[in-house]
Amino acid sequence: DLIIFDRYRRRGVLPLRYVTNIVEYVRKGGALLVAVGPTFASTLSLYNTPLGDPLPGAPTGRVIERGYKPTVTPLGRRHPITAGLRGDDPDGPRWGRWFRQVEASLKGGMVLMQGAEASPLLILDRYGEGRVAQIMSDHIWLWARDFEGGGPQAELLRRLAHWLMKEPELEEDGLDAKVEGGRLTITRRGLEPSTAPVTVTGPSGDEAILELAPAIGGRETAS
Repeated sequence: DLIIFDRYRRRGVLPLRYVTNIVEYVRKGGALLVAVGPTFASTLSLYNTPLGDPLPGAPTGRVIERGYKPTVTPLGRRHPITAGLRGDDPDGPRWGRWFRQVEASLKGGMVLMQGAEASPLLILDRYGEGRVAQIMSDHIWLWARDFEGGGPQAELLRRLAHWLMKEPELEEDGLDAKVEGGRLTITRRGLEPSTAPVTVTGPSGDEAILELAPAIGGRETAS
């Protein structure tokens, strides 16, 4: 299961013990997604609870309010969540702007997207056996409303949720082999480029060494 806090502010409704139980749930293999609004930078922040421990981005107290286009980081272009998102372009993203972001300092994790002033916008991390993600803005809805052409809101959130819940297709590192039309195609993916060859063993026991060539989305392939 995935627990989501969407622009949550402390109101004294959830007992502290309940929040502590969520931390333990994530530590033991659960999933947590926190999408923040301006309150995250205030004294009512969810960060000022036990949930501050698993969150990789700590609020600085500053909220940036100006137009910006979210950009995918070089690491994000290799990660299955953000690799190949519709509208992403190394020369500049072709999607609409957002207008608010909560500035965060990193305690750890991976930054897949940046926002205003190159501040972390989408942060992932592992916590114990579980997984955590933070979206440091409450303006992703602008993409769903096609503002300035919109953006891949549904696809991004779908991939994010599936990674948090450990969907194998969204794992960062993997080695796949498929047969189509009499050819074996091998695809390796990872966050770091690799030049290591792959050994293929046929039904007869014969081995072939294949060199993989770089492909898009943090992949190397051969056939």
